[in-house]
Amino acid sequence: MNDVLDRLRAALAGRYAIERELGAGGMATVYLADDLKHGRKVAVKVLRPELAAALGPDRFPREIQILARLQHPHILPLLDSGEAEGFLYYTMPYIDGVSLRQRIDRDGALPMQEAVRITREVADALASAHAAGILHRDIKPGNVMLSGRHALVMDFGIAKAVSDAGGQTLTTVGVAIGTPVYMSPEQATGSDDVDARSDIYALGILSYEMLTGRPPFQGKNAQATLSAQILEKPRPITEERPAVPHAVADFVMRCLEKSPSDRWQTTEELVPLLESLGTPSGGITPSQTRPVKVVSAPPPAPARSRRPLLIGIAALVLALGGGFGGWKAFAARPASSFGKITRVAVMPLRDISGADAVFAESMQDALITGIAGMDLAGVVPRSELTEKAQSRRIRDVASEFGVDAVMEGTLFRSGDVMRINLQLVEPVSVRHYWTGSFELNVKNVLAAQDSLMRTIDSQLRGVLDGSAKRVATTN
Repeated sequence: MNDVLDRLRAALAGRYAIERELGAGGMATVYLADDLKHGRKVAVKVLRPELAAALGPDRFPREIQILARLQHPHILPLLDSGEAEGFLYYTMPYIDGVSLRQRIDRDGALPMQEAVRITREVADALASAHAAGILHRDIKPGNVMLSGRHALVMDFGIAKAVSDAGGQTLTTVGVAIGTPVYMSPEQATGSDDVDARSDIYALGILSYEMLTGRPPFQGKNAQATLSAQILEKPRPITEERPAVPHAVADFVMRCLEKSPSDRWQTTEELVPLLESLGTPSGGITPSQTRPVKVVSAPPPAPARSRRPLLIGIAALVLALGGGFGGWKAFAARPASSFGKITRVAVMPLRDISGADAVFAESMQDALITGIAGMDLAGVVPRSELTEKAQSRRIRDVASEFGVDAVMEGTLFRSGDVMRINLQLVEPVSVRHYWTGSFELNVKNVLAAQDSLMRTIDSQLRGVLDGSAKRVATTN
């Protein structure tokens, strides 16, 4: 090791003064160094020789630019990269803290609120990267640094670059691409069809481990662990730690569904949900939610065509025992055009708070009535969605009822605040036609009903007739 360290010091002399090794992982060795040009401490990550040979000095700069494009409060940024005397390296800020791996190894299960907060911060980092078209593919405690009350995710895109460059060659020389304990089933089977939902699965494992002190799957060897990821159901988190609120447990267990279509579909929808769960009871604290801005809403639809949706939603007042005093759009995101939708199935909303089953049923009725009233697409009557059908996967529901779009969602309520998350999904690709998140103040229906329904109506109308092309932005 001293020979390698001496050669590295000589190779980087004049730019970085290497002090000592901080640690080594499956893909790189990390060194503490002084950045001589800027007078600061940095972490220098040097790729293992096998990876350096697979990537090569020409390809490495292109691949590492993935990191350079990401700027987010919870993503550890890339400072520099290069090649020197055969070493491929990149530098990041040196964090005076510990990794989440070290924290769990030292303390075991984390306090509830802290675990939810870290999960939210990692989800926020992932949402930013996913919006830029970048997956992580190796979310694990070792890739999350803790500095005070701040979580920072490292090494975005490194696993993808290494996998693309080395393929099967690297596995034969003992270099693991990804980490079996945190791999999604689709990664474990070597599927090329890996998307953001794979990172969501790994986020679920991360959260499970923070809450219980151990990951849900850990076999005697890598192959046994991968087999468990593909075939075994995780032990319910409440059996490991009974004090975990059901809403938090439901969130984690949905992340860990074997089929990507059964998981949460986007990290963007997870951030406000996790904000609401970050209380001792796992309920909502309105002040913790973070509103976002919907940009350039399309012109309101004609009053005549909005009327069915307004009538349908008015029925919700009875379920609430009052009405809506106000509403906020947290995210309303129409996808690029997929073409015209001909038939929709509106699934029952999942009541995360466990206290509003009647409201969830009424919301489903309102959406069915509203979509049917637009005269743009057929809708499966709620009476046809039997209990058996309601528990089936989106793709199976679509096949049984002949629909080309499925709407599903969640709701949770705390006091006078109701949060509704909706998504309209293409059942085969599981891509989103549209997503929307709304916070309602359950007090006075007349103050908010019309403007809220205009927004939902306008957004859905553009999607259903195939004309939606805008994407809302957040702040």
